[in-house]
Amino acid sequence: MVRPGAQGTFIRRPRGDREAAAVGARFEAAQGRWGLIPLFSKEREVRGTFEARGETAASERNFYQPWKRGHRCVVLADALYRRADSEDTIVRVTRADGQPLAMAGLWNGWRAPDGECVESFALLTLPAVEAPAQRRVVFLREAWVDDWLHCPVEETAAYLRPYALDKLVRRTIVRDPGIPLPERQPAC
Repeated sequence: MVRPGAQGTFIRRPRGDREAAAVGARFEAAQGRWGLIPLFSKEREVRGTFEARGETAASERNFYQPWKRGHRCVVLADALYRRADSEDTIVRVTRADGQPLAMAGLWNGWRAPDGECVESFALLTLPAVEAPAQRRVVFLREAWVDDWLHCPVEETAAYLRPYALDKLVRRTIVRDPGIPLPERQPAC
């Protein structure tokens, strides 16, 4: 299980300086911190960059550079765990057909003051159709994954659509008090 602030795996187009690009691969797996580090950041820890609002990411200070550079990624997971309305519960979201979730994201490479290149990513969200005050992670339909990674920047927003709720299973779980939940993030 990957928590915000921890290392996770994401899928992206191969970077031009990588072996995968040289052999003509369409995808490569990369390791990065969940919580995008903007190019202008002076520090590795940046609050509020675990999720980017899909409708405004192209103009938000923390996310516009990866957006305009086409640094899109996909995060695959068996389930997504979200805070529920109560502090004692979490919601586990899975696909109804049991297949992995393909979550749309942005990634970035940041140069630390010591010269280390740190890669990071954020998940894209949209307002929940049934409750506009809430946010939902953007799940990509299977046929869209390749297109999402390779489309021109000006076509990116077309893939940010709500996923059919009848194709998802949401299960509320009473959480184990011994396992801390991630900090609640302020709205972007």
